[in-house]
Amino acid sequence: MSAPATADRGFAIERMFDAPVERVFRLWTDPLLVAQWWGVRDCTIPLCQLDVRVGGRWRIDMLTASGALYRNQGSYLEVVENVRLSYRDEPDPEIREWAGKPPGQSRHTVSFTASGARTHVHFEVTLASAADRERLLALGMRGGWMQSFDRLEQLINKGAYHAG
Repeated sequence: MSAPATADRGFAIERMFDAPVERVFRLWTDPLLVAQWWGVRDCTIPLCQLDVRVGGRWRIDMLTASGALYRNQGSYLEVVENVRLSYRDEPDPEIREWAGKPPGQSRHTVSFTASGARTHVHFEVTLASAADRERLLALGMRGGWMQSFDRLEQLINKGAYHAG
């Protein structure tokens, strides 16, 4: 059996969270909640706009502790409540790390599976090319997402399921 054609263009992260699937899904779709966990350690989210529907746009601005601003945006490709989110990520061409050559668009798919009172999350990123994968991994993309997942877990452990 051969590996999928996208294996050289992507990576995946899996995590089990101590919260029901409905709560974990809400933590991915409510902008007030997403702003509390999304991004690398010690960052803030000055802007989080999510129009969670197929074709809806999203934008999340991440401000790092060092003062660098990263604008993230794209559109939703699939939304199945409490089951799956899939969205396109459109790299900001102004980010200095791109040195004038931003990567292509990527697809991020988040699957939510109930396991009693817990939720298994499978997060998969498929980049435009194998070269983009290598470049973004070298820049720390997977590590950044791992930090986001750690922050999400901390929020869940605090019992913070409600915005405001």
